[in-house]
Parts: sequence; structure tokens; C-alpha cells
Amino acid sequence: MCGWVKLNRDVIEVDLWNEIVPFRLYLLLLTRATREDGRMVSGVPLKRGQYIRAYSKLVEDLGYREGRGEKQYSKSTIKRSVDKLVKKRLITVEETNVGTLFTLINCEEIQTKGFVDFFCPSFRGTTEEPSENEDDTKVEQNQEREKKEEKVVKEKDQPGEPQIEEKRDKTARTHAITERFLQLRNHGAFLSAKDMYAIEKVAMLDVPLENILNWMENIYSTYQKKSPNQRINSMAYYEAAIVTRLEKSKGKKKKPQRETLLDRIARLEMQGILQ
Repeated sequence: MCGWVKLNRDVIEVDLWNEIVPFRLYLLLLTRATREDGRMVSGVPLKRGQYIRAYSKLVEDLGYREGRGEKQYSKSTIKRSVDKLVKKRLITVEETNVGTLFTLINCEEIQTKGFVDFFCPSFRGTTEEPSENEDDTKVEQNQEREKKEEKVVKEKDQPGEPQIEEKRDKTARTHAITERFLQLRNHGAFLSAKDMYAIEKVAMLDVPLENILNWMENIYSTYQKKSPNQRINSMAYYEAAIVTRLEKSKGKKKKPQRETLLDRIARLEMQGILQ
């Protein structure tokens, strides 16, 4: 999904910041909500700021990593988080035949004025206007500080040629693997967090991209032979199968040559066993 949303700096100053699941859920809804009226999803027309999703899918969307394992929140945890967002006047919910319809409330106002102003409007009294000289001095100081900050950021973030090439290669591998997975799945372009994590892990394997794509084709063909009416819906299935193939290819060792009779006699004589 393309595009971007604004997130005010004061988001860390409200109690929502301290509630992990509601905060992640709100960010998910904020980034997934439709940007225009009239978009149809499963036969339901959506308005700007709406998103329709089943709770079972939200469980997958909000999956997370802990150590080397992957975990998911329970449906009850997700529902309690939804209730908290409703109480905070951030969203409204409506049940439909194809899932729960989430509507973001005043998201434009929050992105413009910030979370603090939205939850707790501050008193804006009259303040003494600064003198002309003080105002000019502050502008000059701010401009000078901004120039220094930009210079430092450029020096730190400017990658070298090897880093650029490596990043481009990883991006190209990830894109190619994603396209092949969606092509084989043939069921929309949506990717869960679990799918994206598996794609990233496969892209990082020390295997030529062409081999990975061919392996995915072979894995799909083998699966279709066993289950003609089924399809592979999870990239994690491909990841596990590819890792297994890779381990098998590395585990192949040359069989030791069988010792001949003459070699054995010579070895025993050297060991002093034969006189």
C-alpha cells in the first residue's frame, strides 16, 4: 500500500503510547484506512478513513517476533484494544457480513494538531509579543542550527557505493520473491506480517535468486500433485521448504573411497601390526 500519514511528535506524551497493543492497532488502522470515498471492499463501499477487516486477520496483522519465535495476540486481546480505542474517541466499529468496519475519528485533526491537543486542549492565552530584534535573532539561530543538523545527518546517513549496491540487490531480490509468491498464490496482493517476514528471510539466504525462484516453482508443483484443489497461502511454507533444500544440498558429502587390500596391508605394516 502506497502513501504516507503524518504522526505528531507528541504521540509519546499521551497514555496511548504506553499501551502496546492499542497503539500498534491504531497505527495499523491509520495506515490501512482508505484515502478516498467510494472504494469497494468485498462488496462494501468505504468512505475516507475506513477499513474493513476480520478479527482473525488482525491477529495475523499484529503478529510479532520474540527471540527466534513468532507470536500472536489472542482475539480477546485485540477486541479489548478495540474497545479502548473506541473509549478514547479514536475509532468507531460496526459489524458487517464480511468483517468489522473500522472508522477513524478526527484523524485529520489529530495529524494536524497532534495527540495532546486532541485529548487535552491546552489554554491559549495572549502572550507578550517579542521585540523585532529578538524575533530576527531567533530566526537566524534556528536557520543556523537547522543547517548544522542537516550537515550532520548527511554525513552520517550518506552510504558508500558497496552499501548502495547491496541495498539495491536486497530490494530487487525481495521484490522478485514477492512477485513470484503472489503469482503462485493467485489470490490478491495482500501480504501479512508473517508473509513479509518470511520473504525477507528467504531474500537474505546465500542462494542465487534464480535458484530460489525455481525452487518455489518446484515446491508449488509438488504441492499441487499432492493437493490439486489447494494452494499455498503462506510464504512461511516456501521458506521452510527452501531451507530444507538448502540444508540437504550442503549436507551432501563425498563417500569415502573403499580401502583396497594392498592399501590395507601397507597401513597395517606401518602400524606394526604385520611383521
